[in-house]
Amino acid sequence: MAMKNLLNSVAAITGAGIGRALAVELASQGCHVALADINLLGLEQSRELLKAYDVAVSIHRVDVSQQLELERFASEVVEQHGCVNILINNAGITLQKNFESHSSDDWQRVIGINLFGVIYGCQAFLPYLRAADTGHIVNLSSMAGFAGLPTQSSYSASKAAVKALSESLWSELKQDNIGVTCVHPGAIKTNMIQATLSESDDMALAQKNLVLVQRFALPVEQAAKIIVTAIKKNKQRVLVGKDSVLLEIIKRLFPVSIHRLMAFAFKKLKAG
Repeated sequence: MAMKNLLNSVAAITGAGIGRALAVELASQGCHVALADINLLGLEQSRELLKAYDVAVSIHRVDVSQQLELERFASEVVEQHGCVNILINNAGITLQKNFESHSSDDWQRVIGINLFGVIYGCQAFLPYLRAADTGHIVNLSSMAGFAGLPTQSSYSASKAAVKALSESLWSELKQDNIGVTCVHPGAIKTNMIQATLSESDDMALAQKNLVLVQRFALPVEQAAKIIVTAIKKNKQRVLVGKDSVLLEIIKRLFPVSIHRLMAFAFKKLKAG
């Protein structure tokens, strides 16, 4: 099957981290980009970075947990760029806390961004993607969507939901020529963990996890290249990083034993 040409397409991207690297990778292939994030300074920095490419760039301050703000974002993208071909729901956060330490506010915050941000994004952009000749949705799940990870209950739950949502959308939208790709990154060198590190309920454990993640994390530029290739190939899902591939395989082969191993490793890690 021929790969999709991204030249002169328009991509709407939420979130920084992988989102910024995706914007650069898409722009390098002649794709115009609209960037949304709650951090205006970060958006300005991304726009400055993208000046090196001959593409149109717009920035939009958006809280993805708010439906009206995503609806505004979608209308602004079409107003400023004329159309939208690709939606990348990338915005996300993680909290390193035991389940008992997760407050109701914590759950609403994580689910609001990680899950409802995806739902609202798909709802807001779908009419415009239908109007495009080659509409495509990319939803960022995680390897945590394959298996619930210790101290990551809210993150794992939200990412598993994104996985299921994406699978439903793929089946429903295939007949309308709208592609849906669910992305399952492993450890990626972004600031996502550091962004909420101070909120962890066990700082010593959180720091150990951070060191471990950074040791094996994939460069964000490499992750972006893999994801953009998946868009061009219209893949239903893509696993990013050897750790994501390995976890998915082990979960399928040993659906119960893997959690015994996680419980043992978690106990050892807490003991120091």
